[in-house]
Amino acid sequence: MWRYFVAMIFRLRRLTPYLAKARYVLIAPVFSRAGKGGSIGRGFRIPGNLLITVGDRVAFRDDVYLGGNGKLIIGSYTAINAGCLITAMERVEIGSNVMLAPRVYILDVDHSFDRRDIPIAQQGYKVQPVVIEDDVWVGAGAVITKGVRIGRGAIIGANSVVTRDVPQYAIAAGVPARVIKVRPQ
Repeated sequence: MWRYFVAMIFRLRRLTPYLAKARYVLIAPVFSRAGKGGSIGRGFRIPGNLLITVGDRVAFRDDVYLGGNGKLIIGSYTAINAGCLITAMERVEIGSNVMLAPRVYILDVDHSFDRRDIPIAQQGYKVQPVVIEDDVWVGAGAVITKGVRIGRGAIIGANSVVTRDVPQYAIAAGVPARVIKVRPQ
């Protein structure tokens, strides 16, 4: 009897890619533009009133969270891995051929905290767009904060916190992230 259940589990695992494509077809009408051939994993969430444009063959893995009330633009052939969180209160642009490793956070918003006479929770927000250009690789657990531009071909190290712009083809890592190397030509 237990062999039957094990065999069923392995058969269902083979269906996972097809289920991800079916989820994409079902959820795609929510996007303002949905490219062809995408996939969406389990636990995908879009709270808020986000305007989303998605290119061709974009892969959203399990437990991806897209929040906010702004615009999110994702280029073609981009992979957003498990547990990523993207919040766009104004605008977040992610180019083509971008790889976001698991648990990457991208936020174009932060709390205001300039005054001491009122609680931080009552001071509102600061919002600045985020741009990630084409062919960027962002390592697991990285955080990209408001107002940042990551140049074409850049690499962001795992668990880095990006608070400033990263030039094209640079490798940046650390807290806060700084350029440690430039990719060879």
